[in-house]
Amino acid sequence: MIFQKLLLQVRIVNAIARRELQMRAAKGPMGVAGVFVEPLFFIAIFMSFRLFGTQGSLQPDYINPVMWMAIGFVGFFMFSEVALKALGGVKKSTKLTYYSRIRPIDYLLGSAVLDTQVFSLLILAFILGSFLYEWKPIVEEPGLAVFYFIMLSLLAFGVGLVTLIIGHRLPFVASLARTAVRRLLLFTSCIFFSISTIPNIFRGWILWNPLAHGIELLRHSFNHDYPIPGVSAAYLIGSTVFLLGFGFVIYGNNESLLLSDEE
Repeated sequence: MIFQKLLLQVRIVNAIARRELQMRAAKGPMGVAGVFVEPLFFIAIFMSFRLFGTQGSLQPDYINPVMWMAIGFVGFFMFSEVALKALGGVKKSTKLTYYSRIRPIDYLLGSAVLDTQVFSLLILAFILGSFLYEWKPIVEEPGLAVFYFIMLSLLAFGVGLVTLIIGHRLPFVASLARTAVRRLLLFTSCIFFSISTIPNIFRGWILWNPLAHGIELLRHSFNHDYPIPGVSAAYLIGSTVFLLGFGFVIYGNNESLLLSDEE
């Protein structure tokens, strides 16, 4: 019985993900592909800095420079898409929640699944391109790479779920969360630099950010020689589990409030 309910829930989430994809596709070619534009734009800018201004100081030699930048930017933009979508996702699910089996959490999960799939295709495109250019294996531990990529998505969903509920009661929190994701985390998540290049006096502050752990661990899965001092898989997993658990608990206690506001 429990298995049947779980299978039904998975089908609901997948159906919502497909519906979201169809809605984006209906907006035109940029509806789906538009999510690729921003990370590609930033990667192009910073690769030009590397080639013409910094003589390679932006990135160590352990990983293909383009691949190194792609891991950081794709990981960050997937995180921001999933987290920020959760902040405003309940209003978009209004029509769906007319069906008794569909709850706001189902829409948020479906949207997160779609965003994760879209950014997975983007990172796979970079991996394939790097392989064809260098003609050698790009990922030393593909299983770990997939695991850390999924952990980043779950971490983002946990952050979005927590800030959704808290921001619903305290609207200024939602505004602060959007600013934090797009500004503060952008410069503290090891996107532009390796954690090994940060002086010890500042490294501890950066390592409070679980997103920095996720991005650096993802890079480490591409090359085991890539240095990640202080980075911890246990910290990333623990932070993700805590945020997801806390998010689901407060969501369960506030779902009726979210539904009442939609009516």
